[in-house]
Amino acid sequence: MKVEDRDYPERTKVSLAGEPRQPRQTGRATRRELRIPLRYRVSGGQEWHPGETVNISESGLLFSSNELLEVDANVEITFQTKGTPMLQSSTRQALVVRRTLANWPDTKLMFGARFRS
Repeated sequence: MKVEDRDYPERTKVSLAGEPRQPRQTGRATRRELRIPLRYRVSGGQEWHPGETVNISESGLLFSSNELLEVDANVEITFQTKGTPMLQSSTRQALVVRRTLANWPDTKLMFGARFRS
């Protein structure tokens, strides 16, 4: 399923099949494939939801989850898998900028999120 990237039409679409990404000449941060568990919640919310990174860069990440997030949602992300985040620095603020549905090999919701300063 192809979802248009309404916020960044000049960007190359993310490879959901795990194909190597080529560095862009526009100065975009280099993404590294990395599959690790994470937890996230909508900013100000109480409930943490599980997810998994697909790739990550200095500017953001692509992750999968079973919960639906809206584009433009502000989220808090931690790479600590259980309990209350131990340090304020272990939680990153991010903005959901893209939402897609990966159909192969498993149907998963995928979210692109840009880290906030």
